[in-house]
Amino acid sequence: MKLNHFTILCAVTLVLGTTACKKYGYNIPDGYPDNSENVAGGSIDTNMKVIDKSMYAKARVFPGLVDQSEPRVQNAKFTLDLNFTDQTADNLRIQVAPEPQYSTGYYAAPGELIKIDVPAGIEGLTVQIGGHTDNLSGKSPLLRDPVIYMRQQLYAGANYVRNLYGGTIYIRAGRAYPNPVEFTITNACVSPDFILGQTVDADWVNKVKASQVPWLELRSKRVIFLVPRDKIVATFSSSEPYTNPTVAFGKWNDVFDLDYNAWMGLSDNAPDVKDRSPQGPWRGVLDIQLSAGYGHSGFPFVGLNDSEWFKGFTSLTNITTSNGMWGSYHEFGHNCQQTKVWSWSTLGETTNNLFSFKVANRIGANYNILHPSVSSGFPQAITYASGTGTKNFDTDAAMNDPFKRMTPFVQIFEKYGYGAMTYLYSQARHADRLNSSDITMHNFVYEKLSDYTQTDLAPFFDAWGISISDAVAAKLTAKYPLLTTQIWGYNPLNKTGGTAAISFAPGVTVSSNQSNEGSPAAMLDNNTATYWHSQYSPAPSAAQGYPYTIVYSENKRMTVKGMYFVPRNSTAQRVKNIEILVSSDNVNFTSVATTQIPNAFSRYDFTFPNGPVFGKFFKVLLKDGWNTPVASFPYAAMAELGVIK
Repeated sequence: MKLNHFTILCAVTLVLGTTACKKYGYNIPDGYPDNSENVAGGSIDTNMKVIDKSMYAKARVFPGLVDQSEPRVQNAKFTLDLNFTDQTADNLRIQVAPEPQYSTGYYAAPGELIKIDVPAGIEGLTVQIGGHTDNLSGKSPLLRDPVIYMRQQLYAGANYVRNLYGGTIYIRAGRAYPNPVEFTITNACVSPDFILGQTVDADWVNKVKASQVPWLELRSKRVIFLVPRDKIVATFSSSEPYTNPTVAFGKWNDVFDLDYNAWMGLSDNAPDVKDRSPQGPWRGVLDIQLSAGYGHSGFPFVGLNDSEWFKGFTSLTNITTSNGMWGSYHEFGHNCQQTKVWSWSTLGETTNNLFSFKVANRIGANYNILHPSVSSGFPQAITYASGTGTKNFDTDAAMNDPFKRMTPFVQIFEKYGYGAMTYLYSQARHADRLNSSDITMHNFVYEKLSDYTQTDLAPFFDAWGISISDAVAAKLTAKYPLLTTQIWGYNPLNKTGGTAAISFAPGVTVSSNQSNEGSPAAMLDNNTATYWHSQYSPAPSAAQGYPYTIVYSENKRMTVKGMYFVPRNSTAQRVKNIEILVSSDNVNFTSVATTQIPNAFSRYDFTFPNGPVFGKFFKVLLKDGWNTPVASFPYAAMAELGVIK
């Protein structure tokens, strides 16, 4: 009679547009004939027949009720290996690390009392009921109650616990135990979990079909997903039935083993604890409402309980082509970002996505299909890097896009190997200190990637407008040969470009030039008979006369001990007082020294009085000439100039 009443009620709510009961695939009685009264608040009554039904209506919507026909175990044994390494996010220098949370394989029905017996001498454990830990407080409208999980300390002996919403049962460990621990559980339901390497596919399919538990776990050594049983069952009659989880979920285990842990330089038995794999598997869950966004990072990572996220967790096609996997890799990537060492402030939505390219590279997937913005962003970014002029990777509007900012990293991986990321992560874990500013993080990446490639990558960072400090550049210039090819022109999408040679020929720019009489290049031709001349026709205004500027560069940073000058063989335009300034970005200049060029047609070598300087651009400020008054002789000329290395 209750069943018929509930069926009618669902039909009515369907007409009214409220379809929660059918949406999650449940058509079950409203409560159980347990002959007990609801218990809410106060101490727990240890009568196992007592069911608190006060949240049945809300639990029915999410995460779901458990049919009374589903068996509840009595004094069932389960054993957990709680011997873990205390590997924290701080140790790994990442955002979020897996926590010592252990799956039991059991599920608590809403409001039902669960008994867990803990052996003597075992302390520091907590039981958690419910895998959906997103707190939705402040969200409106609410699709489920804000908090639907609970945690309770466990003690040696009998422990009684219930969650009014029900949920997957976990044991959380506050300390490690060298030997496996055996627990006894009563009144819980067996969750039809799939465990990679233990579960037989065909047996699992039958258990899933027979079960009335609303949620189950897909488990492997490296990753665990909590998914709704009804969506698993629905695949059995689809074009891609999830009946061979050994293959599909094995691929997911590979992703975390090879493309997350190993790519970060982590392994189970590394001599240094900082290089050991996380203490447990990463976790992901699906939920009908999230505290933030369509998916978000954390432990567990949370995705919306829709078909796209579910396919990302289960579809072998998606996993083996890397198509449709961006969201999952994106959020887990956020967990793994090293934002306190090298992933600087504008890379928040960038470096987390690099894991997608690692997976795609390993499985041979097409980068163009990873995300729609990749195929457009990469070519636009390459155009930016290949352009001239002053650039700022972090602030230029042309690069204000995470997909464009991925490009230089993927170029390094493609040209020098994906091990560059492993080296970067490993070095960050072992760095003496954290970096608190973007420039120190720029320097860290520049130095470590140069170490990895055994090449001074300063030209690459300059092309991308990623500022680096002179002190670090000077160290690497002395240590490694300079990059000689324009790898910033390489397109990872079609594997072309990036082979042109970098020109290190001297060049000059001037603030004024008479085009029909000499040119700036004449100052670099080793011919004292040719010269540069400032504009005189049409006659410049007073503001266009002295001081003039000449900027010399060889397109590379270098140590210079002085400069030389050869005036034109004419007294009318001879320069007198000059100031020399140095810069690495052609924007911010530092004064080096002032001097006076002799009034003679001969080479003048000027050694910097305070010792050599390091830079890429050398500005010569021409203040006045030998002829006076300057107003009557406002012109300047120079036959030759250069740096003394």
